Amino acid sequence: MKISFKIILLIAVLLMLFAVNGVISFHFLKGVSRELRAIVNQDVVLLQTSTAITKRQLQKAVIFERLRRIAEELAYQQVTPARKEHLLFHIKLAKNDFESLAKEGAIDIVNAKRMVEDDLRLVQDVTTRNNLDHVSDLFKEIEKAHIHYDAVSVGIFRSIDEGSYEISAEAVDQIHTDESKLARELKKLLDDVQDFTKASVAKASRYEQTTGRVLLIMFIVSLIAGLALSISIIRGIQGPLAQLLKATHEIGGGNLCVKLDELSQDELGQLSREFNRMSAQLADARTSLEEQHQVLQENLDLTARQKRDLEKVNLELDRFVHTVSHDIRSPLMGIAWYVEFLKSHHYDKIDKKGQDSIDGVCRGVERANVLINDLLALTRISRIRNPYQKIPVRSLVDEVTATLDYKIRQNAVDLAVPAVMPVMVCDPIKLKEVFLNLMTNAIKFSSGREGIAPKIAIEAIEREDVYEFVVKDNGIGIPHASLEEVFDIFKRLDTSGRFEGTGAGLSIVKSVVEDHAGKVWVVAQEGKGSAFHFTIPKDIQITAD
Repeated sequence: MKISFKIILLIAVLLMLFAVNGVISFHFLKGVSRELRAIVNQDVVLLQTSTAITKRQLQKAVIFERLRRIAEELAYQQVTPARKEHLLFHIKLAKNDFESLAKEGAIDIVNAKRMVEDDLRLVQDVTTRNNLDHVSDLFKEIEKAHIHYDAVSVGIFRSIDEGSYEISAEAVDQIHTDESKLARELKKLLDDVQDFTKASVAKASRYEQTTGRVLLIMFIVSLIAGLALSISIIRGIQGPLAQLLKATHEIGGGNLCVKLDELSQDELGQLSREFNRMSAQLADARTSLEEQHQVLQENLDLTARQKRDLEKVNLELDRFVHTVSHDIRSPLMGIAWYVEFLKSHHYDKIDKKGQDSIDGVCRGVERANVLINDLLALTRISRIRNPYQKIPVRSLVDEVTATLDYKIRQNAVDLAVPAVMPVMVCDPIKLKEVFLNLMTNAIKFSSGREGIAPKIAIEAIEREDVYEFVVKDNGIGIPHASLEEVFDIFKRLDTSGRFEGTGAGLSIVKSVVEDHAGKVWVVAQEGKGSAFHFTIPKDIQITAD
């Protein structure tokens, strides 16, 4: 039975006297409902606004940290033009994301200030107006700090756009100072929201106490006429109000998981449901903020650890490769010097066999140097991790074709490239190296044969889960027994000396394809050409630098 029905019944029994009791009781219950609705409609909105501002500020801090790492790499490390272009592209993306977050944050602050100003025009209570004035001042401070933080960050982006990649320590310190100031102001705002909630709860408590006193007085006056009905009304109101008061005190103390009974279908039941909705929103907002902060901190810690480990591994590998290459080159340089001396001073004094021996030593030294260079290239390409990007494969093939243009023209190669090739996610730098090695081998092993014009064909086939690419030639082919050996490092099947090279190119191809989680194989017959196949999965995700 609704409270309004109970009041009508009470009026019928107690006439005007008990009618006054019901009207007064209803008035005070509406006051409690009004105060709690104010918590839902005002305090929750303020909490959501401050949470949204805090979330965007964390995202901007992450963007700035990424910008600082990219700027340090551009300022203090030697980067290739392709790498520099890639880093500048990511700076542009970071700038767009930062500007979007700054705009959204500014809109949130303006909307919150407008909401507070609207409440100030409606509120008559002096204490409430003072509290709203304080919140308005806090939002002004937050807006100033937000504007200053964005201005410093925009200045850094502008400096980078102008080519100055070194971010000063003063700018970084200013960014951190502004972040700290924003965090302090947002914490003050959250504290004020909690104070508002406590104040509303206190006011609701006063309404409840006043309601109890009025009911008690009217109960004494109408004791004889409506004792049973009065007790029923008091019990029906006092119990839920006591639970509501206890729950509001718990929320004021920080326990946002409190729940009220929602079985009642009267106004108190509706009030309980509104109260539970408010409690759930507050709990979800706090949980979401804590989870986001924890995830952000874990990601930052993991990134820092991975960066340190990678730098350590790369440094050790660079030292090892440098030491090995130096130790190997030193005796080769000595041998080369002695052979050159013999060739310059005694070449004409020795017989043909001796001259052939000197020439053989020269070729061996030169081949050893080429082997060292190929080994260094294989080591470098296997450990470098470039970001995966979505690129048109045809553009990579066109770049390789332009690089090999002289060889193609020199050997009159008939090159066939499909007009349509897929757009896919891959490491474009390494994939271009794959096409370069395969097309170079195709030109080398299909050229120089009398009466046979070299032909090379590139194919692109879309499978269910992968893209398959084929580089075919009409060259000397590969014996069937050697098909599994061609991808071994420094494995050269031709021993006639007609073709230059060390055999490292196909090892690089295999390393790059397997790094993309793909497969590579060859179909060939001796004297009838070769077809090198490799696949790249479709599910590769774009990665940031």
